[in-house]
Amino acid sequence: MKIQLDKNIETALAKQYSQRDELLSKFAAKDAKAVRKDEYTPKIFRRQYIRDCEVVLNLPLFNRYAGKTQVFSLLDNDDISTRAYHVQLVSRIARTIGSALSLNCDLIEAIALAHDLGHCPFGHRGEKLLDNVAKRYGYRFFHHVQGARYLLSIVKSDLSLQVIDGVLCHNGEEILPCYAPNEKSCKNFDDLQNKLDQAYVGKLNDAGLMASTLEGCLVRICDVIAYVGKDRQDAEKLRYARFDDFSDTILGKFNHEIISSLCSDIINNSYGKNHIKMSDNAFDALMKIKDENYALIYKSDHSKVDGYSDGDLQKIVDDVFELIMTDLKGERKIVDKYYRPYIYPNSKKVEEYFQENLDFPHRVAIDMIAGMSDKYLLTFHEKHCK
Repeated sequence: MKIQLDKNIETALAKQYSQRDELLSKFAAKDAKAVRKDEYTPKIFRRQYIRDCEVVLNLPLFNRYAGKTQVFSLLDNDDISTRAYHVQLVSRIARTIGSALSLNCDLIEAIALAHDLGHCPFGHRGEKLLDNVAKRYGYRFFHHVQGARYLLSIVKSDLSLQVIDGVLCHNGEEILPCYAPNEKSCKNFDDLQNKLDQAYVGKLNDAGLMASTLEGCLVRICDVIAYVGKDRQDAEKLRYARFDDFSDTILGKFNHEIISSLCSDIINNSYGKNHIKMSDNAFDALMKIKDENYALIYKSDHSKVDGYSDGDLQKIVDDVFELIMTDLKGERKIVDKYYRPYIYPNSKKVEEYFQENLDFPHRVAIDMIAGMSDKYLLTFHEKHCK
């Protein structure tokens, strides 16, 4: 017989967690309100959103974060941030603020760890390359939409609606002074699917993508907090920019100063409220920091993929896409060897995914490319397309 939790300890834990729930903000997302497609009876110590955290940690694409670009690509430097580091930093910052605001930190962690699963090779640069391919077929590729698609439609992970909604609505490129939950954002999975369908064809703008929970709203701004200072730190380490090149705002100019200042400001302006808000001065300073980052980092030649022009990378993506499309219409030797076995351990759900996309081979091809790490895409192209 498998080991079971001691009944006395189970009773004590039930009381302990009940007391903890009573201390949560009235605006926090409670575990009892988690919505799933499939029924799940949580263990006392493995609650709804804790389960979601563990599911995310065991997804194949979570492991591939380590091989995906944050800003700087193909650099043999272990001190430069990867996507894996970024999601953990987002999680830590969001849980720090969330704890002060008495929010559900398990939900915060699950959203934060999952929020960039839709990122493809070479970060935002690669996102534009896949978007160019998608537009030829009448739809769009956005990493936050792809992340929700991965969880809902590809691996069919049965994560809670609140987590997938947080992933879909996390877009950190548009910074707002205030984030308030949109309770109508995703009431059920049909609503979530409808939003995804609109997003696929570019009919859902950022204004329609606000998380339904305060925890999701918090992760969205913490995504920004986690990257603006760290990207400066990475650029300085690589001697691409100097800290003297950046302005010293009320938030500071160094990574630790920006994080600490924004945490304090958000807590000051959000405590006991049903929104995540920055002061006007902090928001203006953050926008200035972001603008300087774009000028000195993101739009500079240093953020390009080392050794490859955008044209080179577009050809690589196009070549691999056409190869997969041809394979899907033929004997499927490539897809069945390099994609199918690595999607998800549940073969039944994998088969459902392929059946549902029989008429959409272009989506399968893009899904496959999006899941690749930076170096794997280049190696795959070298092996199969030359």
